[in-house]
Amino acid sequence: MARRPGDEAAAFNLSPRALRIAGWIVAVLLIAGIAIVVGILGGDADEPGVGASPSGSGGGTTGTAIDFGTALDPATGEVVADARTDRFSAGDTFAYSVALSGTAPDPVFVEVRRTGGGAAEIVQTAVDGHQPLEFPPALAFDVPADDLFEVFGPGDYLMLVYADPAADPIAEGTFVLVEASGSPSVSASPSP
Repeated sequence: MARRPGDEAAAFNLSPRALRIAGWIVAVLLIAGIAIVVGILGGDADEPGVGASPSGSGGGTTGTAIDFGTALDPATGEVVADARTDRFSAGDTFAYSVALSGTAPDPVFVEVRRTGGGAAEIVQTAVDGHQPLEFPPALAFDVPADDLFEVFGPGDYLMLVYADPAADPIAEGTFVLVEASGSPSVSASPSP
């Protein structure tokens, strides 16, 4: 049968049920597209984010990396070159230093986030981590690693150092607290 001129819309005539199904399909595809864009460009505010970088890389959003190790030079406050590491076990000294271009702020605020080996969470907020400088004028600190195991547990961590907890961090770096067996714990959460 021949179609009338101007009746092109009649060739795509759907029932109300088919239109409803097509509408749901379009809505699902639209939501999936938005989720993909947000997943690539956005992120979870509690996660370290795309800019988080490992210690010593100099990448990331802060521009200054935290050096980790097991000893600080008492003269400079910097991590001793042959004592540098980002993996700590029970019995170690946990030390870090930041090479800043200007004067180190005093006090500094330290935030620590668990990124692996347990539930991803902030284990020390910047306000809780308020620390006077141990080695002025350097930004450096050391503590027995056993203290960190007791408070944080084994796992992978991101440390952020702030001059002001309401501002952007001035330094960041990652470290690992390793169980005696040599592998990070599957769960660093306390047992019930």
